[in-house]
Amino acid sequence: MRRPAAALLGTLAGTVLLVGAKYGQASPATNAGDTVAASDAGSPGSPGNPVSPGAGLPGNASAGTVAQTPGAAPGPSGKSSTVGAPPGPGNPTPGRSTGGPAATTTTAAAPTCTTKSGSASAISSPGVGTVTVSIQVCGGVLKTATAAQSRSNWDRNTAALPALNSLTVANYKTNFSAIHYSGATLTSRAYQTSLRSAMTQAGI
Repeated sequence: MRRPAAALLGTLAGTVLLVGAKYGQASPATNAGDTVAASDAGSPGSPGNPVSPGAGLPGNASAGTVAQTPGAAPGPSGKSSTVGAPPGPGNPTPGRSTGGPAATTTTAAAPTCTTKSGSASAISSPGVGTVTVSIQVCGGVLKTATAAQSRSNWDRNTAALPALNSLTVANYKTNFSAIHYSGATLTSRAYQTSLRSAMTQAGI
């Protein structure tokens, strides 16, 4: 009886050892699966590592994000557009007028000129004749004076009348008494009388 029992015990012990050895080792399939899971754990988009909701937003740039150039406006396709784009209807050339009323140059009209003649003034000395003064006035300003003498018996009168004409333009406003020619006093007085008459008609 002892020998059969010992043989049975030995058989059972050997079976237990074989089963333990079999289940104590990791199967190749299981180890391969563990290796795949471990490698996928660090890559985005894998089953074990889903993409974060904030990926691709500003501050979280991803491969599909278009970089914006500072100072550039986004175009219709989402790409950045260059600031120095060629001029167009919405992008006029700097410094170029975009329209508006053109500047007009106004030319001042020339003043109206009139000519007035004074009354003939007789020279005091009998037989000498009369002096008549005509003046041209433009815009209220006396421009020229011209005197005519009916007759003369004094040689100084030839030089006196042209001199009195020049003195009139220079002094008619500021110093009327300066319209005088030395050596032809009577002619100068007659000239002044006719000049006053002409200035009154011209309104100056």
